[in-house]
Amino acid sequence: MRGAHAAVIVGGCAVIVGAGFAAAPPLAGGTATADPTASAAQGSQTFDGPPISNLRGTYQAQITVTDGAVTDVVALQAGTTAPESVQVNTMAIPEFKKRVLEAQTWDVDAVSGASYTSPAFLESLEGAFEEAGLK
Repeated sequence: MRGAHAAVIVGGCAVIVGAGFAAAPPLAGGTATADPTASAAQGSQTFDGPPISNLRGTYQAQITVTDGAVTDVVALQAGTTAPESVQVNTMAIPEFKKRVLEAQTWDVDAVSGASYTSPAFLESLEGAFEEAGLK
């Protein structure tokens, strides 16, 4: 019975993450795009890092910069839809967001347990920071 419950939970997580990816804006591939929800007075822009692929899929980070400070970090792509990938990224991506927002740099520690996500997402973050002129 436990296996069935785990399958339902993992499957539900996959649906939630998949819906988030489906709702994400089209990929711009490392170009700056104005945030349509931000006013010109705020000066918010989004910057996409390059897509980085490894054995567990493709990872791509996007940062939002407002008045020179990073105010948001999202994953445009995060691995595969495999349950293990979804589980790891559900934990790792929010942790990267927290670390980057606190440090205001892409150069943060890898997330424990995310051995494929960490190097790929950090490399994409580095590209996003470079694109934003913050590296």
